[in-house]
Amino acid sequence: MAKYDFQKESKIPYLECAGYKTLIRLRKRRFRCKDCRKMAVAETSLVKKNHQIATIVNQKIAQKLIEKVSMTAIAESLAVSTSTVIRKLKEFEFKTDVNWLPEHMSWDEYNFKKGKMSFIAQNFDSNKIVTILDGRTQATIRNHFLRYSRQVRNGVKVITMDMFSPYYDIARQLFPSAKIVLDRFHIVQHLSRAMNRLRIQIMNQLDRKSHEYKALNATGNSFNKIAGNSAINAFIAQLFVCI
Repeated sequence: MAKYDFQKESKIPYLECAGYKTLIRLRKRRFRCKDCRKMAVAETSLVKKNHQIATIVNQKIAQKLIEKVSMTAIAESLAVSTSTVIRKLKEFEFKTDVNWLPEHMSWDEYNFKKGKMSFIAQNFDSNKIVTILDGRTQATIRNHFLRYSRQVRNGVKVITMDMFSPYYDIARQLFPSAKIVLDRFHIVQHLSRAMNRLRIQIMNQLDRKSHEYKALNATGNSFNKIAGNSAINAFIAQLFVCI
């Protein structure tokens, strides 16, 4: 093998140095065989073959993914794209213990991808994640929890959830022994929105210059703050305990 030339320069994002973002300009040496004329490229521990992200940056992404940091924030701090962080997350292998479920579970959804809601189940007592599913349909939830035996599912005593009706139906089917508890935050939020809609309907029937219209208009922010009122939350919790 004989030295031939260099590959086109690659820009490799690297960890910050003294508070400054670092970018490595990498040119790999190419070699050519004198006999067969085939080419070979030098390798480096800095970055894997055919990759554009430094090995140490990939390790840092993996480290931050187990912290309470958003994927967008991780991408910005390491000067990589959000899609790079998502690809790294997909490399993780999550093993599910199908022989155990917590006695108290909480179900909810969150916006994992733009325009698409995902399902999350947690241990209500410890806040540890039981599972995260790519979707919140009944079929998705059913297929996951049917991996657990009936005996394990019967050990679940309480499931806390919001007012999303498909959750209630599937929980009744899969966990017949569990009590279904409505999340008081979502109850208060639902009542607050209903009261706000009624306020707007009444305002639309009034003269904008009237005292009544101005009084109702001034209470708009109050409805938005109801869900955060701990006293109201405690009162609602006594009314809606379990189903």
